[in-house]
Amino acid sequence: MDDGSVLKRKSPKSLFVLSVCLLLSACNGQGQQIEKPKGSLPTTSFAAKQLSAQPRTVRTDKRSISVFNFRFAAQRATLSTVGVKTSYLKETPKAVPDFYYDFFDKDVVGPYSRSTDHFKNRNGTASGVLISTDGYIVTNYHVIQAADQVEVTLSDKRSYSARIVGSDRATDLALLKIEEKNLPFLPFGNSDSLMVGDIALIVGNPLNFTSTVTQGIISFKGRNIAESNQRWALQSYIQTDGVVNIGNSGGALVDLEGRLTGIITAIASPNGVYAGYSFAIPVEVVKKTADDLLNYGRAKRGGFGMSTCEMDAEKAAELNTPIVAGLLIENVEPAGAAQVGGLAAGDIIILLNNLPLESTAQLSELIARSHPGQKMTITFIRSGRRHHTEVRLGNQAD
Repeated sequence: MDDGSVLKRKSPKSLFVLSVCLLLSACNGQGQQIEKPKGSLPTTSFAAKQLSAQPRTVRTDKRSISVFNFRFAAQRATLSTVGVKTSYLKETPKAVPDFYYDFFDKDVVGPYSRSTDHFKNRNGTASGVLISTDGYIVTNYHVIQAADQVEVTLSDKRSYSARIVGSDRATDLALLKIEEKNLPFLPFGNSDSLMVGDIALIVGNPLNFTSTVTQGIISFKGRNIAESNQRWALQSYIQTDGVVNIGNSGGALVDLEGRLTGIITAIASPNGVYAGYSFAIPVEVVKKTADDLLNYGRAKRGGFGMSTCEMDAEKAAELNTPIVAGLLIENVEPAGAAQVGGLAAGDIIILLNNLPLESTAQLSELIARSHPGQKMTITFIRSGRRHHTEVRLGNQAD
């Protein structure tokens, strides 16, 4: 259904509260380049499908692309962004569905409250993005959650009944399928290559205004907006200042060449409407999750079998260490991947695959993009000395 909830976030040094409102209708966090082990790759990938496809294309001269002209990107994105309508034949989800309370602070409900009238609204509207010529569409998990029927409307107003191929609550992603061929699609971009200050377009169907394009910049990468009580959930989002409202959920974040760089999922707001910042799931996470849903019907992720927290000056002083950037291992599971790889509670991870690891958001995205059995090279500090180890990821149960 098309609704929302609000998240309270507490500054570690003040009582300031930021509410994050998730759109029920409707960054890239400093992602690590990860190696995909041979033998565990999906049998089919959407990247391969896109490379082999001959899609309908926008007849626009790409030489006209500039920071002053967004026509090419807008035309390509609007052709490939669809409307998603959900119907609930029995009872509808609550105004704030239960699963959101697994992710976000239960003490703050904000302008949305638990509804006692489960039959008040029987339909929801949101957005989705075509990622292949044969009708596969990515949207948010919260858009189709508990839906009895899903209908997709293309930019040319053709409508189709959609099948839910699979969904992944932890990344808030779902894969839909309509029976049609020779459809336009958005080619994948690379969210790792995005930089703060890059121009970005947001395309979706806010407030039932179809094929709406707004523009902003990438204002932060690796923003953690989750306060999850789950064992694991994505915590790394691309933050933009592009305008997003109810109906944008599942829509596209694109670059100036009209390439998909993220899927819109949330806004920061004290009142449930746009107040300046929006958040997207990085496309590198989208690609991995969509491939898993296509091939297995569910997401398969690697797992370290450990819990961590971020280092800072205060924690470094408590531990009497000069290391102020990194992830402190709080505990490891018996016989888990981390313990088998030689890691222990109290170790401070500073490099992962030879890249600096400084936030739980980074680790969160890395897990979302990983495969069970994948090898990771870790550099860590123990008792003031630097060590190296290799960890083979286990299976991350959601």
